[in-house]
Amino acid sequence: MADALIKYRRLIIAVFQISLFSVVYLLSFLLRLDYYLPDHNRPAFLTTLPLMLLVKTVVFYRFGLFRGWWRYVGMNDLADIIRASSVSTVVALAAVYLTRGFLGFPRSVWAIDWVLTIVAMGGVRFAVRAYNESSYASRAGTITLIVGAGEAGSALVRQMKSSSNVEYRPVGFVDDNPAKKGIRFHGLPVLGTTADLPRLIEEHAVEKVLIAIPSLRGHEVARILDACRACQVDFKIVPAINDLLNGSLTLNQVREVQIEDLLGREPVSLDIAHIREKLAGRRVLITGAGGSIGSELARQIAAFGPQQLILFERSENDLHNIEIELREKFPALDPVPVIGDITDESRLEEVFGRYSPQSVFHAAAYKHVPMMERHLLHAIRNNIVGTACVARAAVNAGVEDFLMISSDKAVNPTSVMGATKRAAELVVAAMQNAGQNFKSSGATRFVSVRFGNVLGSNGSVLPLFRRQIAARQPVTVTHPEVRRYFMTTTEAVQLVLQASTMGRGGEIFVLEMGEPVKIVDLARKLIQLSGLEPDRDIEIRFTGLRPGEKLFEELLLDGEGILPTMHEKIRVLCGRPVSQAEVSRWLSVLGRAIEDQDERAALDELCRIVPEYRPGREVLASCEANHYADHSLSEVEQSAGS
Repeated sequence: MADALIKYRRLIIAVFQISLFSVVYLLSFLLRLDYYLPDHNRPAFLTTLPLMLLVKTVVFYRFGLFRGWWRYVGMNDLADIIRASSVSTVVALAAVYLTRGFLGFPRSVWAIDWVLTIVAMGGVRFAVRAYNESSYASRAGTITLIVGAGEAGSALVRQMKSSSNVEYRPVGFVDDNPAKKGIRFHGLPVLGTTADLPRLIEEHAVEKVLIAIPSLRGHEVARILDACRACQVDFKIVPAINDLLNGSLTLNQVREVQIEDLLGREPVSLDIAHIREKLAGRRVLITGAGGSIGSELARQIAAFGPQQLILFERSENDLHNIEIELREKFPALDPVPVIGDITDESRLEEVFGRYSPQSVFHAAAYKHVPMMERHLLHAIRNNIVGTACVARAAVNAGVEDFLMISSDKAVNPTSVMGATKRAAELVVAAMQNAGQNFKSSGATRFVSVRFGNVLGSNGSVLPLFRRQIAARQPVTVTHPEVRRYFMTTTEAVQLVLQASTMGRGGEIFVLEMGEPVKIVDLARKLIQLSGLEPDRDIEIRFTGLRPGEKLFEELLLDGEGILPTMHEKIRVLCGRPVSQAEVSRWLSVLGRAIEDQDERAALDELCRIVPEYRPGREVLASCEANHYADHSLSEVEQSAGS
C-alpha cells in the first residue's frame, strides 16, 4: 500500500490540488454572493470553472508546485504560491474576458479567489509540516541541547524536525546573547546561557550537546567541552565557517570535536578574485605534491580552475593518492602526475620544458628534525641543492612566479633542517637578485613563505599522539615547557596562495601564527577529546628534547625588518641581501662535500652560509668537528635546549 502511494504520489497531489482549486473557486462565489449561488450566477460559475482549473493547473505546474515534499515547505514555497496564484488569476481573467466577457460575472470574485488560493495552497502545506513537526516530540532519539541560537542552530533544528530518521531530539538552545533568553526558535526555547549548561543538562536529562556556532573561539569551545565532560554527556560541533560546503550547513556535516577546534584560529579572509586571477587558466607545477602541504596546495589550486596542474613527487604512492583524489573531486581537471626528484636536474629540465609551467610552488623538502640531524648530507642535498635545481629550471623555462615553502625553524636554527631551510631562503632571494642571466630572458618572481607547524601534517606530533592514545600507551612529550606555533593545513595553504599574489620578488613572507601552544596542553586536550582523562587513563611521559629541537621557535631573525602587507595575517621581511656569486660558491663547496661524503666540510660551509646556526651535539659528534672549538658543548646544549 505504501509503495503504491509513493508510486502515484504526484498524481494524488495533482488530483487533490485540482479539487482544492474547484472548492476555492466555488467558495469565492459563495463569499461574494452571501453564501448562496443564485440561478442567474450559476452559468458564470459553471462555464468559467473548466477554464480556471486549466489555467491554474498549468501555471502551478510550471512553478513546480505539483512536486516537492510538503513536510519541508518554507518561505520560498509560499513565495512561489503567491506568484503562481497572481499569474493564474491574471491569465484566467484575460481568458474569461476574451471568451465570454464579464456580463453577469461578479468581478470581485477574482480578488477573493486570489486570496483564498494562497491561503488554501499554503495552508495545507504548512499544516502537513506542522503535523510532522508536532509529532517530533514523541519520536525516539537522543535528547539534545544546542549551543547557539543563530543561523547554524536554526538550520540544524529545522532539518531535525523535518526528517523522519534523525537520531537527535532537541529540547532547546543555549545562547550567551541575553536578548535571546526565552525566545523560541522553531518551537524550541532558549533556555539559558553556556554558564547554565550543567544545570540544563541535569534538568532536561540531556544526552548530547551540539555546538552550533561555526565562529566560536578555541577557548570558548574548550569551556563548553569542560562542562560537557563534567556532566558526562557526549558532544559534537559544526564545522568552521571556511569548511562549510557553499556556506550552507547540513546535519551530516556535524562531527566530533577535533583538536583544530580548540586551537582557536580565526577564519581567514582571502582576496579570492586576485588569487583566481593568478591561478585560473594557468599552468601550475607543485613540487612535493604528495606531501601534507603539497597535496593541500593541489586541492586548493584545483578549485581555481588551472589550465594544467603538474604534480611533481618522488613517492609514487603519495602521488597516486593525490591524483586519484583530484580526479574524483575535480572531474574537469586533468592533473599531470610526474615522478621525479628535485635534485635530478635533467629530469627537471625535461619536465619544465615539456609542460612550460607559469607558476611553481616548491613544497618538496626534508623536514623531520631529528632524522635530518643524522643525515646531514642528504638534508643539504635535498633542501639546498634541490631548491637551487628547481629554481634554475624555473628560470630556464621562463616561469613567471616561484614560491618556496619555508619554516619557522629557519630562524636562529639549532637543527640541520632549520639551517638548510634558511640557506634555501637565501638561494631563492639570490635568484631574484641575480639578474637571472640564464637561457630565458624572462624575469621570474621569487618569493618565500615562512610559517610554523601545521596540525596533522606528516611528521607532526598529532598523528603520533593519536596512535599512542588509540593503543592506550603513554603519550610522549619531549619537555613540559616546549612550545610551538600551530595552524591548520587549510589555513596555511590559503595564506600561501594569498602571499603568492603579493610582492615584486625577493621577499620572505611570514604568516601570522598567533600565540605559541604548549605541546603538553595539546596532548591533554587530545586525550580528553578521546573520552579519557590525562594522567589517569593515559599517562603523559616526558622524554627530553630530541637532537636539533629547542624549547621555543621564532619567526624573525634579529635585524630582519618586518612590514605589514594588505593582508592582516601576512607580514613581509626585508632580509639581508645575498649575491648569486655567493650562492654559486656555496653550491660548489656543498656539491664537492656531498660527492666526497665529507660531512665535516659540509657542516663547515653550512655554518658559514647561516652564521646564526648553532649545530647540535649529535651533528658535531658525527662530523668529529674538533675545529668547531668556538662551539663548546655547554653552548651547544644551551642553544639546543637539551
